[in-house]
Amino acid sequence: MRWLPAALWPLGIAAVVAGFILLFRGDDDVTVVAIVGGSVGGSFLICGLIAWQRRPSNRSGMLMTATGFLYLAEPLLGEIGTPFWDSMAQLLANLWAVPFAALILSFPSGRVVGRVDRAIVWGFAIGTGLLQLVWLLFLAFPDGEENIFLISAQPGLDDVIDTFQRAWNGTLAAALGIVGVTRWLRAAPALRRLLLPTLAGSAAALILAVQILYQVIVGGFIRASAEITSVVLVTVPLAYLFGLLRTTFARAGVADLVLALQQAPDAPRLRELLAKALHDPSLELVYWLPGFESYIDAGGQPVGLPEAGSGRAATPIDQGGEHVAALVHDAALTYDPELLALVSAAANVALERERLHAELQSRIEELAGSRARLVEAGDAARRKLERDLHDGAQQRLVTLAIQLRMTEDRVHSDPDTALKFVTAAREEVSKSLEELRELARGIHPAVLQYGLDAGLTSLAVRSATPVALSFEVDERLPEPVELAAYFVACEALANIGKYAQATRAAIRVSMNGDVASIEITDDGVGGADGANGSGLRGLADRVEALGGRLRVISPAGGGTTLVAEMPCQARPASV
Repeated sequence: MRWLPAALWPLGIAAVVAGFILLFRGDDDVTVVAIVGGSVGGSFLICGLIAWQRRPSNRSGMLMTATGFLYLAEPLLGEIGTPFWDSMAQLLANLWAVPFAALILSFPSGRVVGRVDRAIVWGFAIGTGLLQLVWLLFLAFPDGEENIFLISAQPGLDDVIDTFQRAWNGTLAAALGIVGVTRWLRAAPALRRLLLPTLAGSAAALILAVQILYQVIVGGFIRASAEITSVVLVTVPLAYLFGLLRTTFARAGVADLVLALQQAPDAPRLRELLAKALHDPSLELVYWLPGFESYIDAGGQPVGLPEAGSGRAATPIDQGGEHVAALVHDAALTYDPELLALVSAAANVALERERLHAELQSRIEELAGSRARLVEAGDAARRKLERDLHDGAQQRLVTLAIQLRMTEDRVHSDPDTALKFVTAAREEVSKSLEELRELARGIHPAVLQYGLDAGLTSLAVRSATPVALSFEVDERLPEPVELAAYFVACEALANIGKYAQATRAAIRVSMNGDVASIEITDDGVGGADGANGSGLRGLADRVEALGGRLRVISPAGGGTTLVAEMPCQARPASV
């Protein structure tokens, strides 16, 4: 229906012009009050058509247009001079209150959604439509004019119906004004600014309510009430038009934002500029961190998006279908999507630059921590290697040297004893070789020359906990990836044996695109801490050094799942 506002312009202009022609051709004096009163319908019509064309997705413009046409219906139709149109003019006399009430209650979305709001709108439809028709069934027009709806002239009954109808509509107008004012008072500051047109419409409804109820109770009009009502009603559509077109007026601020963004502001200044453009001092700017599926602030700290009903909302900013950042702002701004879109588009390049800076800062901090841990782990590994060599192979070699010296002394004088020393020495050599092989396996497992499958199989065989191995990769992985996966499995199985109290475990290796994944699960007690455990932290550093990530899922009593994902290009298995 985007064409409808344009099609209604000629009819609207004709209605407004006709209204003024009738006003100036009438027998009464044309006062300023009369001119203002005659401008009410035209104000709603013109403002409504402009808003409808500029914001076709919002029903507020349509409601203002309907209010204007219905407001002008009575004076224009009544001038045609036929019984049918005179009767229709009386039937439609107050029906403009229905779209007017919907306009107040639905702004800024243009949709009436609440039960109370719907009840008020339907109440006006009954009061200004159904009750008006019932009144006309018993009303005899003055001067002998014909009422096509008349079934029986009942002067006393039509007065009762008219009084009840006025009381009904006056009460609804009071309820409409109270609901609108209460909604404005309860709104957050940003939403209050947006709901200023609702406040203006509510004030008009309260003035009309006082005027109608005063007439019902006292029987006369309040002095100067017509002038006040006309002035308020004329300005209401202007307030709504201004509220609907705030995006257009805000474009100058967006232009200033674009110029400011060319100066490459830092993160605090960027947030300040965006907050100024959106008129929301509470605005926060957060950045999407790929690979971690989370948002971070400018300092690299994780940030959660606001939940529904918190009074805050988040507007994601995407680039090429990928998340870049998000604006966390007052929920009132969701009613102004065009302004949000303009600011987001203007800031997209700067946001991408700042996101990269924040990501780089986060990576630098993580790299610094990883380097410190790697140095510490390297020192610890060297100390352990020195201790293992000193306490193991070195001691055995010293013992072997002593035994060989004793054998040398007794080889001629006591051959039997010398033979025993040789046998003991051979056993020491075998044990030394076994220990050295174990040490070498901890430095670089030789079994990996046959592939990761063979290495994991050897770990599964040696594990104290029964292990089910599922190897779903048909090609050899890069050597660093195989080595990292092997040590991940080695550490995980060691932890399962020491702490998990598990009855079974499972290892699964798979490929997803060019990402290799190894998953180790057990049915133990859970509660593993991937952040504070030195072994798992060292594995995370090893995996992250390859551009991957290590995740530990270990709810208390629910077993543990350890997953390492590492990007790689698989290579054909060697023959």
